[in-house]
Amino acid sequence: MEFMSSQYLALLLIFGLGHHPTREAVDVARSVQLSSRIPCDGHTAPEDDVSVKVTFSSGEWARQFAVDRFQKESCELDVKGKCLHKQKEEWRGVWSAASVQPSANGMVSLGSCYAWGSSERPQYILSGWYKEGAAADTKIEWKQTSIKQVSSRPEVYELTDPHGGTARLEITRW
Repeated sequence: MEFMSSQYLALLLIFGLGHHPTREAVDVARSVQLSSRIPCDGHTAPEDDVSVKVTFSSGEWARQFAVDRFQKESCELDVKGKCLHKQKEEWRGVWSAASVQPSANGMVSLGSCYAWGSSERPQYILSGWYKEGAAADTKIEWKQTSIKQVSSRPEVYELTDPHGGTARLEITRW
């Protein structure tokens, strides 16, 4: 029985099983692209740390901003040339802030290069989301809404949910 428990724990750690908040697939057309201001030199992997400040209007529905990074298909667990756990190509969450969080301010690191030693730039997007109800209700799926850039200096983005609630995100680049 102890072997089964450790084997199950290993599977949980390897495959990341567990509760994940549900949301529909990211629509890039309804998002805004973000990028590092630091050039990718092809030898290292510098990161551009940006400060984010988020404010939410009062409202009944939950709202959220999310930053996602595009991840290419890769093998996370390779044993003697055989891939035991393949990561699919997808957008993966890097940072998010929802209207129910006590503090929605923080830092986001935007990599300049896709990987260490690569000259390819990574792809990041900022997207906006809402829930038709409280964010704590895990049975309700997050739905994407369009966001728009309202200012470039400072860099400011806004979203509005169908119920009239708004959210604002300001990025400060050092």
